[in-house]
Amino acid sequence: MTEHITEQLPALMLAIAFTVGEYLLVLCAVLADLASGLRKARRRGEARRSKALRRTVEKLATYYNALVALTIIDAMQMAAVLYLRVACGYADLPLLPAMTLFGSIGIAIIEVKSIYEKADEKEQRGIEDAAHTLAQCLKILKDNNITLKP
Repeated sequence: MTEHITEQLPALMLAIAFTVGEYLLVLCAVLADLASGLRKARRRGEARRSKALRRTVEKLATYYNALVALTIIDAMQMAAVLYLRVACGYADLPLLPAMTLFGSIGIAIIEVKSIYEKADEKEQRGIEDAAHTLAQCLKILKDNNITLKP
């Protein structure tokens, strides 16, 4: 039994809303990474530069270019599913933008990794700098035969 295309509109609208939600969640992931970077820079007393903010915009543009390509593939897949549902009666085929979903999940994982990775690297560098400074101070004390009494 075939269905009419108008009966498929709610499922299509839901798939479109799902895709828009994925785009918004990718934006949230990038903004979370930006906020994390700004907070860490402020904590370290570093200046927040427009160059770093420009890199965030470029990163977002790159992500969205990839998502648009995946969404085009999903549109083709959903058009085929709609055809099979309406013309051939395959009502059980899901109308899901899977490629956009997987791309969004991948981008979100990259951003989460970026938030934690940068924190570890910069904190590690700070610990190494502190250890180096402490070692220099101890060497100066030793060279001058200065002892510290508790």
